[in-house]
Amino acid sequence: MPEERRRAKYDIYAEMIEVIAKKGTCSLTRLSYGANLPVDRAKKILQMLVSHGFVGEIAVGDGKRYRATKWGLDFLETYKRMQKFFAALKEPVIVSIPDAVLPNRVTTGYKDLDNLLFGGLPENYAVILTSPSCDERQTLIKSFLEAGPENEHVTFYVTTEASGLRRVAEKFQSNFYLFICNPHADETIGSLPNVSKLKGVGNLNEINIALASAFRRLDSKARTSNRACIEIVSDVLLQHHALDTRRWLSGLMPELKSRGFTTLAVMNPYMHRPEETQAILDLFEGEIHIYEKELNGVLQKYLKVMKMYNQRYVEHGIPLERQKWK
Repeated sequence: MPEERRRAKYDIYAEMIEVIAKKGTCSLTRLSYGANLPVDRAKKILQMLVSHGFVGEIAVGDGKRYRATKWGLDFLETYKRMQKFFAALKEPVIVSIPDAVLPNRVTTGYKDLDNLLFGGLPENYAVILTSPSCDERQTLIKSFLEAGPENEHVTFYVTTEASGLRRVAEKFQSNFYLFICNPHADETIGSLPNVSKLKGVGNLNEINIALASAFRRLDSKARTSNRACIEIVSDVLLQHHALDTRRWLSGLMPELKSRGFTTLAVMNPYMHRPEETQAILDLFEGEIHIYEKELNGVLQKYLKVMKMYNQRYVEHGIPLERQKWK
């Protein structure tokens, strides 16, 4: 189903059944992500599908998981067949993304995403990018980071790998700060005054000390619009779990805000338990999601703004087209 139009209820039913069928069994939280629905709405629709026999409910420990029934799979097959008939009768739909810029926006480096956000990320916001590991995710991160020095923004990048950004770190040593949490960092980049090589994500205090040292270097500079990318959220969450990860982020995010940073954190939600994922998402004012769905028999990656508190944004998703990266 094209994400650009408003989905009818039968579109949503089919998409939810398909998400469950692909996973075999599925939790409510994973289903809400896969179908791009708020959890409360997904729960209400799921209960309806269960009551009508399209989805089966399985007790697993203290929770529940769901599976597609034969009746549900029959509905999905019929739905897809009807969609092909309807598609043959329609003209292609061209979606126009509004080209408007609101004040106090920080460009992401990707024009279509900037347009969804009416100019870019809201300045001084903490936003999380949720996405499986994929080329499109890395390209979006790279575009966000390269747009920093191009716009004379002080830019922090906290990562486990420096691939693709070594040239930027070497060229912009006065305003691009690279923090590599990897004991083998020497093999990928030489010693530079703006590069901090850390042992890994096991010692969060070591990361905090490296960031504090960089903050002190900024204190003598005029306040400007800064940006940061924290790409290690999933790595930290895997090693420290939700409580310590929340505590670390809850201390780091206000510190970045107080110094004029707009922050893009990155997490792969499919690597963690739903309750741990939700514990982290709640810390952020905005969420941008990369997901995959089938369009005309071909899997296509899409980009969607899931939330942006107290801000205007376009609610529909857009296909990620690599040729449009700046």
